[in-house]
Amino acid sequence: MAIQSFRTVAEVIDKANNTPFGLSAGVWTDKGSKLFNVTSQLNAGIIWGNTFNKFDPTSPFGGYKESGFGREGGLHGLKGYLKF
Repeated sequence: MAIQSFRTVAEVIDKANNTPFGLSAGVWTDKGSKLFNVTSQLNAGIIWGNTFNKFDPTSPFGGYKESGFGREGGLHGLKGYLKF
């Protein structure tokens, strides 16, 4: 886990997205509007709000950039095994 200081929300988003990886992210805040603002701008496969590593196993999961190999789980993960 990386913990860094910041001055503005824009700086947080820039720091978080300035990496070749993007498997997951976690955002902690006391304001729901700030949570939605930040998470909508992050490049990560899954983003948790005020928690970490809790998700529905039927949801699709995968990373961005150099993290992961596409999506697995949920309907996205099944589509690779189906013929239409």
